[in-house]
Amino acid sequence: MGRIIGLVLLALGVLVLPAGCVVSMAMAGAAVTAASLPMSCATATSPDAAECPQPNVGGTAIIDPATIPVPDTQAAAAVAAALTAVGKGGRYVAEGNGPVDFDCSGLTSYAWRQAGVSLVDYSYTQRAQTRDIPRSLVQPGDLVFWFGGSEHHVALVTEVSGSQITIAEAANPDAGIRTRVLGGGWDEAYLTGFGRVIRA
Repeated sequence: MGRIIGLVLLALGVLVLPAGCVVSMAMAGAAVTAASLPMSCATATSPDAAECPQPNVGGTAIIDPATIPVPDTQAAAAVAAALTAVGKGGRYVAEGNGPVDFDCSGLTSYAWRQAGVSLVDYSYTQRAQTRDIPRSLVQPGDLVFWFGGSEHHVALVTEVSGSQITIAEAANPDAGIRTRVLGGGWDEAYLTGFGRVIRA
């Protein structure tokens, strides 16, 4: 009976706000850690939407690279690492490079580091560490860049299904660390291109 009461109190103590954030309250000497949700439910027409799935309280499952449909094992490891990082529910933090809190280039460098490839933690230097590829050849593990000339946003492709490209990104302090479908007005206005990571 005490366990049921404890679970009810815990459930009542967690409030999901319209902005998609989880707020926790300390109850009976225990607290649930507040965290941003790991994924947004943004659509191609609204990439900054804050509608989110249920929170993952108490950790995240580690994504198995063998489940990533990529012909390249290093790219599969990078995608798995990025998806695992998104699932941890960390925050967007400037200069963050993991393992929980990230900025954009921190997430991509962390993911590729798990695959044994070193990327410098800046978007514009990561651009120099890739080979330009057309959208038609994009595959999971490739990087996406915005603001051409001195790229200052980067994300990692996690899935390609026909013409639909899904990315993992540490977007900004409001949107947080998430996955979303690439597309819509913002991407059309600022997207620079795609790059395949050069490996030694």
